[in-house]
Amino acid sequence: MAGIGNPQRFFDGLRALGIGVVPHAFADHHAFRPEDLDFGNDLPVLMTEKDAVKCAGFAHERCYAVPVDAELPAAFWVALLQRLGPAPG
Repeated sequence: MAGIGNPQRFFDGLRALGIGVVPHAFADHHAFRPEDLDFGNDLPVLMTEKDAVKCAGFAHERCYAVPVDAELPAAFWVALLQRLGPAPG
């Protein structure tokens, strides 16, 4: 399950790891409730770390947080440093 801006990317990433996915997408910044974790089966519930924090108070033993690393391209860092200018001092 994912309550992020692009849940499909999360699901695709799991599939790329060979995990069979039954996707459950929620709106970005969804305020999760215990019933949101009930999908009518006993399958594990994989979620982003962001969502796991929101569900920590009521997550069950089949819930797992999946770490996700963001990698920005080198062009981003070049553009950022250009905008910041030289370091003071």
